[in-house]
Amino acid sequence: MDSRDRRKNKKRELSGKRPGKDIKGWVIPAACILGSIALYILLTGMEEKQDIIAAEGRINREGYGGEEKECQILVEGLAEEEVPVTIRVGALNYSREKAETAFENLMGTMEKRIRGENPSLMEVRSDLVLPTKTEGVRLRWSSSDSDVLDSSGKLRKEVKTEQMIILAVELSARDYHQTYEIPIRVLPPERDEKEQQLAEFLEELERQEQTQQEQPWLTLPDSFEGKRLRYRSGEDKGYRSVILIGILLAVLLAFRGQSEEKQKNQKREKELLLDYADLLSKIVVLTGAGLTIRNAWERIVSDYEEALKEGRKKKRAAYEEMRQTCHQLQSGMTESEAYREFGRRCRLQPYLKLSGLLEQNRKTGTKNMKTLLQAEMADALEQRKNLARRLGEEAGTKLLMPLFLMLGIVMVMIMVPAMMTMG
Repeated sequence: MDSRDRRKNKKRELSGKRPGKDIKGWVIPAACILGSIALYILLTGMEEKQDIIAAEGRINREGYGGEEKECQILVEGLAEEEVPVTIRVGALNYSREKAETAFENLMGTMEKRIRGENPSLMEVRSDLVLPTKTEGVRLRWSSSDSDVLDSSGKLRKEVKTEQMIILAVELSARDYHQTYEIPIRVLPPERDEKEQQLAEFLEELERQEQTQQEQPWLTLPDSFEGKRLRYRSGEDKGYRSVILIGILLAVLLAFRGQSEEKQKNQKREKELLLDYADLLSKIVVLTGAGLTIRNAWERIVSDYEEALKEGRKKKRAAYEEMRQTCHQLQSGMTESEAYREFGRRCRLQPYLKLSGLLEQNRKTGTKNMKTLLQAEMADALEQRKNLARRLGEEAGTKLLMPLFLMLGIVMVMIMVPAMMTMG
């Protein structure tokens, strides 16, 4: 690295700015600017298209069967200033020749249009599909036997034998009308033995209903065609959904438990990292005052317990682990084992390093212990700064989604009225 690069880096460090942070700070403003430019281009493009149509002195109509539309134009020349005018433009209408041609073309494809699921109009066993308007032509239907086939194409009842019905349709386009007749052959439904038996049983139930209408209840037949019958309610109360809901809740609660446990561990780790520098500084101060590691440890735990009793402090994971270590020392565990267990319970690299230093101190003595603890404290302060910076960045990242949602809402509030006005 040459002297120029070193000067740039030093200048950046003095200003407190980081390249990544500068780039991230421009993401939201850049997105807002690009979004507004795209919205402006879209709206102006739609407006220019409408202005071109009006400027040519010609407004296109909707096709046959279309809807009437309303156009807003500005007229120049009627007065000193442009005059806004609202024009209603109707859909394209048929001439007599085109209406007759449209009628013939429509009738040529009528069977395919209305037969529905039936193979042809000579084999009708299910409902027909009778349109009321198509291609700008209105259709009005009537049936010669509405008890069997009504004007909407629905079969009203089943026939025992085939029956011919005349279906009349009146086609109209503007002032032009023409009536056509379409022969329909309705056939009895095709059933297998089981379906036929069910149909006959339903007919028997209808007869029972008609004969028992003066009674306060309907008595169902106890036998049919020599077969003994039993009945039970076929209504589904929806109780099975209770089992599904229970299973779903169990799964959600299981995932919730895992999620809460994970969040609890993450919270504990953050708490341990935040308290590490404070804990280490107390050990450095007390050992510098002449106390041994064990005495300093017990003094820190004693002050923590006193603060808890007085309500000046809440429980903290690091000090709770120190309290447990203190109890282990009082119960007869060696200092090396107690400090080693302390690091294992915390499970974080700084605490593992601290436990290693304390364990090494028991083996090699206190010759360089003060220097090592001071160096570790400097690293701990730097780690705490980095952690606080990272927590701040995470909080800022969580705000990105609400900001983008607000940007989308603002764009919708601008686009909807503009597009409704243009329409």
